[in-house]
Amino acid sequence: PSSSMPASLITTPAELLEQIVIIAARQHRQGPPSVLRSLRLTCRMSNNALSLESNSYLYFMLFKDRFSPWRHFPGGQLTVDNVEHELRKRFRALQRIRRGNIADPDILESLSTIYIMMLEDDGRNWDQLIWAQLPIFMTRFLRERLMVGAETNNGWPKENEVNVLAVSIFWLMSCSESIRDETNELGREFVQLLSPYSFAGFRYPCFTGLEYDSYPLENSPKIVVTSAQYSPIRPVPTTICYFGRPVPFNLPPLAPYAILVHFSRLETRPLMIPPHLPETRAEAVADGISGPTKEDIIYFNARCKTHFPGTMYGNRFDTLLKSRRHDPDWTRSIRDPLYRSPSSLPGQYIPGTISGRWQGSFIAPYYNVYKDILSSPSAPSPFPTFGRFPLYVTFRELYCYSPSIPLPLGCNEGAFDNAFLPIGCRWHGTEARIEFIGENASFKAYYSPPRQEHLEIGFVGGTAGKSKPSVHGAFDVIITGVTEDRYAAAWGGYRYIGRIRPSDGLIVLLREPLDPQTVELGRALFRGYIISSRNFVGRWKCMSSGVHPPEWESIFSLCKDVSSE
Repeated sequence: PSSSMPASLITTPAELLEQIVIIAARQHRQGPPSVLRSLRLTCRMSNNALSLESNSYLYFMLFKDRFSPWRHFPGGQLTVDNVEHELRKRFRALQRIRRGNIADPDILESLSTIYIMMLEDDGRNWDQLIWAQLPIFMTRFLRERLMVGAETNNGWPKENEVNVLAVSIFWLMSCSESIRDETNELGREFVQLLSPYSFAGFRYPCFTGLEYDSYPLENSPKIVVTSAQYSPIRPVPTTICYFGRPVPFNLPPLAPYAILVHFSRLETRPLMIPPHLPETRAEAVADGISGPTKEDIIYFNARCKTHFPGTMYGNRFDTLLKSRRHDPDWTRSIRDPLYRSPSSLPGQYIPGTISGRWQGSFIAPYYNVYKDILSSPSAPSPFPTFGRFPLYVTFRELYCYSPSIPLPLGCNEGAFDNAFLPIGCRWHGTEARIEFIGENASFKAYYSPPRQEHLEIGFVGGTAGKSKPSVHGAFDVIITGVTEDRYAAAWGGYRYIGRIRPSDGLIVLLREPLDPQTVELGRALFRGYIISSRNFVGRWKCMSSGVHPPEWESIFSLCKDVSSE
């Protein structure tokens, strides 16, 4: 009888061993593949056969199976060494998060890795984060570690690197189900923890760079204006290891994410409907009554909800990859020289993002209470609550295309308070375009609606990121807006005009009442970012001279009305 040698790892070809690992790893796609570690520990030969030096393809496949594909690099720019380094870094971060140690000495590396994974997620990254039990970890972090250091900072929470990333991740992983499952007590606790970051603009800036700096280039002249009692200082940019390469990393501003958490919890408590209000607008008109009706408040409570990063809402942005919707946020943080954006616009603004009807709310603080907060070195405890009011605006985008010359960028504080528009310039708008004329006719500039191929950049069925020559000619964006009649009748009517800052996509808008006689409504300045292509969020302040000090400001959040698309 013939005899045969028993199967042995020692005699198994490397290619077959590789396939065994890949097939076994695919049985459990979440977390580091334990089969790889087990086989490498079996003997020296299997360890060598499964090492990166001997089997680079294996590590490439493991990354591809477990993580969302990298879209930010053209083909051929990443080596297998780059991929293997990123694979190990991500597995380390996932294992640390899963262990649940919120005081881990390497937590900064873990959270920066998780933050980038969330911005690059198209499904697979989130599967890994669920394996790591990220929601449980972040909830514990906010409740048990966010306030560490506040006791030596007059009760104000720190805006350090770890807290910035923790609050950003906490919002990015939010969804309507997670908020619905929170108890009322837990929701109120999150609001209290994050209220200082939301409201205290004099301590926690809402922007990636200096607010008054309109220039995008590092070697351009800078405008630095500080009038606050406490000059906000953000954590300095740092360097991270990204796919095995050192890359500059700018931490996101914490405040916008805190504001989104704040509004999403407030919305679980609908506005009360005063019984004396008329039922409908027709009834109010017949009775000569101005202001909101019961149906206005019912509509607001039902429709004006903060949008979540990963939820589908039925608008054209759903056709984008989830990671593409995060591109403006990604490029504000990561300055990778290998990255090539599918957008030719400054600030990585995705054309068509703000155009359309937006709805949401703003907070109007009680002036005397805010003044007390501003004048005291200590944080109030508990943090006061303020009134929430509906906010509606229909925005329009207008672009300066070559060979037109864009508006000059202002070089003083007055230009910023004028929404980055030159002081003294006048404008006249039609459906076809808007014309700006400088003071003493010193310049003329023309802006027109976006061209169709411009709006298709990156969308399914569009140019898929390949810009046409006419698109490259768009190098400035003006935003105009107005409150539509149905909302103006209830909540007051306003017009808006402003600009997108080229360096980071900051939107600055000057708001004025439609009725110039309504002085009590006043002028206001709105500044913020569109986060995850979903919510326009930031701070606003009155511009009425002499009424409030310049430090007075509050918060707002708007989301697009998908029924209008």
